[in-house]
Amino acid sequence: MSSSSPGIRRSLKILFVRPAADPETIGLQHVMVVEPLELEVLATVVPAGDRPALADMLLDKRSLRDILASERPDVLCVTGYVTNVADMIGYCRLAKELLPGVATVVGGVHCEVCPDDLDDAAVDFRVVRNAVVVFPALLEHIRGNGPRPPAVFAPGEKVDMDALPPYDFTYPIPDRSLTKPYRRDYFYIFHQPVALVKTAFGCPYKCNFCFCRRVTRGAYHTRPLDQVLQELKGIEESDVYIVDDDFLVSRQAVMRFVEGVRREGIHKRYVVYGRADFVARHPDVMREFRDAGLRTVIIGFESFDDAELASFDKGTDAATNEAAMRVVNDLGLDCYATIILSPEWGRPEFARLGRKLRELGIHYVNLQPLTPLPGTGIEVRADQLVISRKDYAKWDLAHVSVRPKKLTVGDYYGEIIKAYMQTLYQLRAYPRYLQQPPWMIWKMIRGSQRVRKQYLGKQREARRGA
Repeated sequence: MSSSSPGIRRSLKILFVRPAADPETIGLQHVMVVEPLELEVLATVVPAGDRPALADMLLDKRSLRDILASERPDVLCVTGYVTNVADMIGYCRLAKELLPGVATVVGGVHCEVCPDDLDDAAVDFRVVRNAVVVFPALLEHIRGNGPRPPAVFAPGEKVDMDALPPYDFTYPIPDRSLTKPYRRDYFYIFHQPVALVKTAFGCPYKCNFCFCRRVTRGAYHTRPLDQVLQELKGIEESDVYIVDDDFLVSRQAVMRFVEGVRREGIHKRYVVYGRADFVARHPDVMREFRDAGLRTVIIGFESFDDAELASFDKGTDAATNEAAMRVVNDLGLDCYATIILSPEWGRPEFARLGRKLRELGIHYVNLQPLTPLPGTGIEVRADQLVISRKDYAKWDLAHVSVRPKKLTVGDYYGEIIKAYMQTLYQLRAYPRYLQQPPWMIWKMIRGSQRVRKQYLGKQREARRGA
């Protein structure tokens, strides 16, 4: 790790890196690649005089080795998810090999919930809480001008999550200039180019399968609306994905947002995540939001079975899910549905799901085998797991992680493939697809076929190991 004499302020070259997808990770990157918002936010708080640069390895054609050799940073900062753990550590090891004096920093949501997974001799600092606040102080520490800030841990140090400082939700308007070389390639399904905006942190609900709520340990905080509107006005892209864990939290908040974008003359096409119960109960709000630019709602239906929904602590029911889909269809909105696939399922349950998706007119779906991510309320014995806890790249909400009760793992993958094909390629969906530009349709076909190829590979792998 680099150091400096106390009191002397030297300029630091800081390289922010978003990892590439591991080949083992079943790839949402084939149908969506969005900007690394957390790195753009950190770049915004870099002190004047320092020199930030950013490499998005999901899109950059250069190797990290070449980038490190070219940039020669004083500080390497890498963030990622559970699927990126091995690469985050690997990137730090490579940096130390090429640049022995470099200071290495890791962070992101997985580091904030499971920091011990990133404890490695090549990782100088793990930022576990309040990254926006502590990052400038950490840079001063690396410069030799101050103590290591709280909630930043060195190799070998164990983290007591209960002893961490309180949450500080300070959040600047992100500096998107560092991602300019990549911006035209950021997309989310049929939204391209797309920018990300975050208006809130955490979620007020307590679904027991959800990792997101563990990041803030149940805390929920919203940004001031005037700041959000100011950020939207500075975004060049016409499409905006609001990446709150749940944007549709309250009728009053959504209407204030709608009124704000109208008042400020902001014209965007929005993608938001929201719960089915909000959509079903507030069709008038959804209509107003559509008229102000809403185009797509990502809805975590999770299931169309009341008993399953109750087991997830979802706080809703199948009838509400169906009512929400009727509202979406009546308003002509796109719906990207997420469904949790239970390890209790056999072929009849998969067939029932397929019929329900087609009946409700759901064309775009993300099928997630139940995945007991660490820190959630889903507990599974080790002997029930199909993949090791340390095989991080496979904990992607797409691999079968819990051994199915009624099917072999290979046959379970076969049912997932069949459900995807029957939903995505149903004839009634074609008119909707054909409303998109031809290049975008081709991109989605190619992306979905790549995901299918990965699933077929997993099916063959499971059958060989059976």
